[in-house]
Amino acid sequence: MNKDHTLLWLGAACVLYSSTAISAGGYIEAREAYNTASDKHELALRAGYGFENGAGIMYTNAYSTQRWDEFKTSYNEMEGWYPIYKPSPELTLQLGGIINSSKDGSGGAAYGDVNYKFTPDFNVTARYRYNHKNHDTINLLGDNDKNDVHQFIMYWNYRINESWSYTFEPDYYIVVNDYHQKNGRDNSWELNNKLTWNYTPHWKPYIELSWLDRWIDYSKEQYRIRLGVRYYF
Repeated sequence: MNKDHTLLWLGAACVLYSSTAISAGGYIEAREAYNTASDKHELALRAGYGFENGAGIMYTNAYSTQRWDEFKTSYNEMEGWYPIYKPSPELTLQLGGIINSSKDGSGGAAYGDVNYKFTPDFNVTARYRYNHKNHDTINLLGDNDKNDVHQFIMYWNYRINESWSYTFEPDYYIVVNDYHQKNGRDNSWELNNKLTWNYTPHWKPYIELSWLDRWIDYSKEQYRIRLGVRYYF
């Protein structure tokens, strides 16, 4: 592990986010993201609603602000999820889906979750997600194809106390067809560390530190810092 990774993990010990479970009711959210290798920013505005049974829906508008000198739509996304099986208070199986669009075209994803609550303060979710693009791009062989991706995710959610909660989220990506990820391989990792401050029952500020693997376009590791706040009605 190099010096940059060591600094990231030390920072992660001080960092971010509430559990993936959404409180019942509506909410709005705003967050700013900064990527270190590309030196670019992104603003996201989000609104959602969580139901008492654990189902929910969420809409996101994201805008690329580059180096604070532009303001262009990055992507739009609608996501919904529903718990399909709950054999015990500790175990929940859930299905979800996403549709999205960007300047490059449209796409979507489908995913399945298994969540287990070990204690009232600690639970883990394992997710498989299939990401699909409706448009063709040129692959490594020079042919038109769909750059679809398998995504394997885990959420380790821990409520530290009444004021703070933490999530560690490792993501592993595998391309389906003849493409490479930004690290020049057919697979890549993403490590996210999130800490949320439960300031009040309504206001939930958070910070997130992430490692997005090596990006060959910049010949360096890509790190991401997110700062945001969610307001529950």
